[in-house]
Amino acid sequence: MHKTLLIALLALSPAVSATNYGEPMPAGDTVAIAAAAADPAAHAGKPQRFTGRITQVCQKKGCWVVLEQDGQSARVMAKDHGFAVPKDASGQAVAYGVLEIEPITQDHAKHLVEEDGAKAPAEEELRIVATAIEIID
Repeated sequence: MHKTLLIALLALSPAVSATNYGEPMPAGDTVAIAAAAADPAAHAGKPQRFTGRITQVCQKKGCWVVLEQDGQSARVMAKDHGFAVPKDASGQAVAYGVLEIEPITQDHAKHLVEEDGAKAPAEEELRIVATAIEIID
């Protein structure tokens, strides 16, 4: 009986779907952006999955998104501009890549604000150089 009930509940629950950009998304644990921002050194330098809500998208090519959680954020850059996401992307997302703490030059800040429509960045930012982004529908 329990098995039949479980099957019935699974059939009635709404399906969660996702759209993947870039390489196939590897399986594994996911680190929340807030946790990564709280201790970036512990999460930097190795490929892993990160999750947050999309708050900004590059309006020129869709080559980056900003993921946010609990007031903390990281810019997710498509590695080697190898893929792009829709310019109107929104909602929850998972990015697979390497976290870095990146200083922001004046030229790069100008590029982000004038060409991509981003908010003016701080002197440094958390950046994920990603090979895959999955947007949860």
